[in-house]
Amino acid sequence: MDFSMPFIAATKEFADYGREVPAPYLRGKFALKKLPSSAKLTVTALGFYDVYLNGIRITKGILAPYICNPDQVVVYDEYDILPFLREGENVLGLILGNGFTNNFGGYVWDFDKASFRAAPKTAFCVEADGKRVFTSADAVKTAPSPIVRDDFREGEIYDARREIAGWNLPEFDDSGWKNAISASAPSGRRVAADFEPVREYKRRRAVRIFALEDGIVYDFGVNAAGVPVLKIDGRPGQQVELICGEWLRNGKMDTENIRFGGRERAGCDDIQRIVYICKGEKGEGFAPCFSYYGFRYVKVRGIDPAQAAEDLVVMSEQSSALARMGDFYCSDASANTTFKNTLRSDYANFFYYPTDCPHREKNGWTGDAALSAEQFMLLLGCEKSLRMWLSCIRDGQKENGAISCIVPTSGWGYEWGSGPSWDAVLVRLPYYLYRYRGCRAVLEENADAIAKYLGFLRSIVRADGLIEYGLGDWCQIGTRGGGEHWTPVYVTDTLAGMDICDKAAKIYRVLGQKEREEEAHALWLQLRAAMRKTCGALPPPRSCRTQTALSMMIAAGVYEENELPDAFCWLVDSVCGVQNRLLVGVFGIQSLLRVLCEQGMADTAYEMAMAPDRVSYGAMVAGGATSLWEIPHIAGNGISTGGVASLNHHFWGDIAAWYITYIAGIRVNEQFFDPSRVDISPYFIEKLAYAQASHRTPLGTVLVSWQRTGENEIEMFISLPAGAHGTLALHGGWECEGGAALLPGNTVIKAVRRATF
Repeated sequence: MDFSMPFIAATKEFADYGREVPAPYLRGKFALKKLPSSAKLTVTALGFYDVYLNGIRITKGILAPYICNPDQVVVYDEYDILPFLREGENVLGLILGNGFTNNFGGYVWDFDKASFRAAPKTAFCVEADGKRVFTSADAVKTAPSPIVRDDFREGEIYDARREIAGWNLPEFDDSGWKNAISASAPSGRRVAADFEPVREYKRRRAVRIFALEDGIVYDFGVNAAGVPVLKIDGRPGQQVELICGEWLRNGKMDTENIRFGGRERAGCDDIQRIVYICKGEKGEGFAPCFSYYGFRYVKVRGIDPAQAAEDLVVMSEQSSALARMGDFYCSDASANTTFKNTLRSDYANFFYYPTDCPHREKNGWTGDAALSAEQFMLLLGCEKSLRMWLSCIRDGQKENGAISCIVPTSGWGYEWGSGPSWDAVLVRLPYYLYRYRGCRAVLEENADAIAKYLGFLRSIVRADGLIEYGLGDWCQIGTRGGGEHWTPVYVTDTLAGMDICDKAAKIYRVLGQKEREEEAHALWLQLRAAMRKTCGALPPPRSCRTQTALSMMIAAGVYEENELPDAFCWLVDSVCGVQNRLLVGVFGIQSLLRVLCEQGMADTAYEMAMAPDRVSYGAMVAGGATSLWEIPHIAGNGISTGGVASLNHHFWGDIAAWYITYIAGIRVNEQFFDPSRVDISPYFIEKLAYAQASHRTPLGTVLVSWQRTGENEIEMFISLPAGAHGTLALHGGWECEGGAALLPGNTVIKAVRRATF
């Protein structure tokens, strides 16, 4: 886009709590003597825009163009508009929403103090046959739209009586409208959108409708993200309220569990509240366009019982338009539901980039994305979106190498919430993007930022060689949730630092940056030595006898080979001593299940993950979960911890990666240096009669299935795409006829168990 074009706005005033500034209409006219052979619109907005040409909506998706800090990056879109032009007069129309530029609902994270806070603004250019015919420098008229207030956390207020019919058509008389005013240009770098837009991918009707004292509730059966769509035969001036929530307590729907900060005051429904004021027409309706919500239930107020039709409210499920890349299915219905719930939470928390939850915060928490990096790569085609977000992470990196725990940010998140366990996103995303997609460019793009971050990591090492900076094993099972944890922060932080160094060294090896590789490995050795000195004794120090500490230390390589049997015995004691109950947080779960498998206890790992009679993924399903909960120890019909708890977080979703890579055994480029290598290494869980998984690699789809054909017999089907190669490895006394080498094509393998372990 030619950013010599000025930014314009309707007003300098911006909305706030108690101050309503409507989203503006903008329209401008341009004439064409004849139709061109090519035509293009280039447009951006801070925050969101909805664009029309001659009355036809052409916006690429929802919440366009992006959600970002405009002091760091400004995203613009390009449209082929030739099909919508006409000879003579044409009209470009826009509606502007607050978006991230005026994010007053984000005051908890200091977005109300953002230097870029302003009324929404736009810049655009229309070209025909390569020549400008209309830009934001030309005459543009403006008037208030029916969107009286919008905030993408709090909700929207829409007064249909204020609609202006035909406002975006050429024949409309705009002589009574005001002129748009000039607005300050943002300082961020300019980037053309080359990532998936946010789109609707499904509409759901309510599975049940029931009346409460304070409204009528529509239950859509699943906890997802998007907007409620209203259709009503309304009376003039009738005010309809839609409150979006995700849980019922004592038979009533409220939003207590997703209120935050000042919104925690009793009876406050500002969060996720939509108000529609009817104009009095048959079948009128509304769908929010500058906000989105996480919800299963919609409580409707202000209607008559006769208006509560089955289709009064439907759910529009929305997300970044990401392709499916992986699947899993097995004989355990609970595991299948858990996999679906993981997918649902992944989609619900992917609006241009990974968010922590689709309701309370909608923040791009770096630690959440680091935890979900592998499952994202296995399940979703999100490489373009993640590369864009990584560029935003680099934009916010400080000179000392530190990064914020939320991206985008206006400056909040460097002093609390960051640290190695969260900052690992800067290494883990490029690492898994290369491992699963073979994307060397992403390693090159982030190499300098990673080196800079390693400098920061060195600067926060304590005198004893350990790191204690930031958050610990978040959402520890058995606590009241959040920041309470049983494993010391210096353990999880130092081990996270080791993982960062290990992955960084591998990245630099691929890039041929020998000096940086050696520096990263040297820091890994330094941190390992400190861990061994403080925590590596056997028996372990009492503070390190947790499932998280022991499994993470084993996985990180803290112990020498001859020490592993004793170390594993202590881990077994931490598991068996509590009757195989999960007692980890979001960091521990990723190492625990894998280490148990690798040490011959795959069935125990599966029991811990899926047993419905204790805190587990299986218990979530038994409790009615349709998405992944922030805190797994939640009772089926309410929150048992007393803390704030979302019912839609993706950072427990590594279970889906474990299903595919350990139960089905699909290991893509596990050694990191050969993207064409696919090893197959399944664990035949005793409880399962069969399992199947697939993953689409750049070479093609890998498919693995296995089923029991006898007490000690299993038949496997393996399909590798052309260009792939690998080996087959079995565990637990299982053997197969023939060699271990795998070649492209379809292979059927008979496995028998010669011994049991």
